[in-house]
Formats: sequence, C-alpha cells, structure tokens
Amino acid sequence: MLKTRIIPILTFNGWSLVKTKRFSTPRMLGNPVQAARVYNSRGVDELIFLDIFASKQKRKINLKIVKDVIDQCFMPVGIGGGISTISDIKDMLKIGADKVVLKTAALLNPDFIKESSDFFGSQCISVSVDAVKNNNGIYTVYNEWGVNITMNDFIQKVQNLGAGEIILNSVENDGVMEGFDRVMYNEAQKVTNIPIVCVGGGGELFHYDELFAETNCEAVGSASIFHFTQYTPFDIKDTLKRLGKPVRI
Repeated sequence: MLKTRIIPILTFNGWSLVKTKRFSTPRMLGNPVQAARVYNSRGVDELIFLDIFASKQKRKINLKIVKDVIDQCFMPVGIGGGISTISDIKDMLKIGADKVVLKTAALLNPDFIKESSDFFGSQCISVSVDAVKNNNGIYTVYNEWGVNITMNDFIQKVQNLGAGEIILNSVENDGVMEGFDRVMYNEAQKVTNIPIVCVGGGGELFHYDELFAETNCEAVGSASIFHFTQYTPFDIKDTLKRLGKPVRI
C-alpha cells in the first residue's frame, strides 16, 4: 500500500523564504538551507522548494541555493520557479532534484508539459494548479497572465499532456490556517487519475483529520502550520495513523 505523503513546501523570493496569505503580503521567514536541514531531521516524505517570483520577474531560480537546499535532504525534492526549457530541467536534475514543478510554463505553453514528460518521464513532471472559486461557484485557475480556464479542464489537459502529478493550491485558503477546501479536492479528483497533492489551509491537526476523512487524499503539502505553530510533520503523521492511514515513520 502506498504511504500517505507529508510534504513541506518552502516558498522563496530569490533571497529569503517567504509565506503568503491568499497569495499576497509575503512574510519573510529566513534561510531555506536551514529550513531544509530541519525538515530532513523530522522525517518528511518529500520537500518542495519553489521560487514563487522567478517567472513574474523573468529570471531563473538561483541554482547554487537550490543545490545547497538539496544537499541537506535525504528525501525526494521537487523544484519550481522560472522553469520553461528542457535545459532548465536538466540543470535541476543535474544538481540532485528528483522532479520539477511547472506552473507559468504549463499555463502559457502547455505543449511544454508533453515535451518535458516525453524527454524525462511523467514521474519527473509536476504541475502546480492554483484554484479559486468564481461567482458562479466554479473553480477556475488563478493566474496573472489572462488565461481563462476552469480547474477541471486544466487538470484534464495537463494529465493528457503527460504530467505525473498535480499540486493543487487553494488561493482562498492559502496561509489562512482555517482548514482545507475538501470540496475543491474532491471535484479535482473526479477528473484525473494522477496523484494530487492537496495544499492550502492546514493550521490545526483536526484540519488533517477532516481532509483525510472526507477525501481520498494521499498527499498533503503544508507550510504555515510548520512555520507558525508548534506542530511538526511527526504530529501530522500521528494524526493520520489514528485514522488508519499508512505513513512512513
């Protein structure tokens, strides 16, 4: 049986870790290398490291910092930020990344998903999907590029193009720490058979109870609960064990 994955997500602005609330007002949090070292000691299943400003600022992620982060980790690491070419992906894999996370490139040039998954394999390509509910109650893909597409249509598209995983972010729940959008997750799961990492809203242990009791989620990504509370990944794993979920100790 596949283990349920607990995945800390480190978001980066080019020089420091930051944490946003509803994708705005980023708070500075410190050194990503030190954070990676701590997570490595706490038994997490994976780590995701994202430069959330790289594409917007039309620059590449700092490879030296990426390598320093990866060197602290004895678990799989996914890297995202400014990745738009096969060469970019080669650079990440060369310094030890296990997979890459595409977002802007996946929206603006969806064929790049197929190109990269054909070249490196689907297991190497994750696509980050930021979802928000519109006035009609339909989940759409939040973006600053003017791309108008529903969450479900985009998820089906990236699956058909060869993505191996979806990282599904709730914009409304980002950094708020008031619980996960289980409805959003269940809607997304109906239209895809590739793994989904549910992100956005974890602030208390009972939020993870709710998520895993009311969905078939097998992977959760979190940040604020680790930055701003006393809880650790071990605490979440204990919660999931009580629910009968298989976890890696």
